[in-house]
Amino acid sequence: MRTGPAPGRTAGLSSDFFSLGLAPLTFPLTGAAIGQWGTGPVFVASAALCGLGGMVGLCARDLRRAELPG
Repeated sequence: MRTGPAPGRTAGLSSDFFSLGLAPLTFPLTGAAIGQWGTGPVFVASAALCGLGGMVGLCARDLRRAELPG
């Protein structure tokens, strides 16, 4: 397991944190939401959240213009 990013490579560590660390913690929450409201509304809410993340990435000027050092 990595303890720090390689020079110029910070995205790999943060993606590992979210895909391996944070995402599994949301499974029980998603299951409870499906039990409460059903699969349709939970799917739509998840899609809206993913779309919002994409829009934030597209609208953040500094993020769009970011470059790796070197």
